Amino acid sequence: MVDYETLMQEHDMLVVLATRLAGSVEPTGPTPLPAIAARDALSDALIHHLHTEDSMIYPLLIGGNDASAAAAAHDVVTEFKDLIGDWTDYMATWPARRIETEWPAFTAVTLDLMRRLTGRVRRENELLYPLALAAAHIPLRAKQAS
Repeated sequence: MVDYETLMQEHDMLVVLATRLAGSVEPTGPTPLPAIAARDALSDALIHHLHTEDSMIYPLLIGGNDASAAAAAHDVVTEFKDLIGDWTDYMATWPARRIETEWPAFTAVTLDLMRRLTGRVRRENELLYPLALAAAHIPLRAKQAS
């Protein structure tokens, strides 16, 4: 079972990686190699994290006894339902060679995706994780081995 503290640490790391990727596509000129490295680092962390949330946290909130928590989780799922699929498409659609030849388009797509990702992180930090913690769907911290 995942815990609140771990989820928040993962979110902190995702924000750092997303900021690094967004910064690597600033319109100061093409910098494909740093962008590709930043994208790949974010992808490794993001896929695992989104899978954990989408398969564990959201079903617990939506299926729980708190109607307002269920509605909030449903709203966030609806708002960000395409994020994991869009990320997978982004990774498949933008190989290194295409990034190099279509830098302005890659920049636009990347910045939009980073805006959506950081929006999801913010909504989860401010709304969903506290609801999951309050409803005892997730513990505050991982259990210590005895």
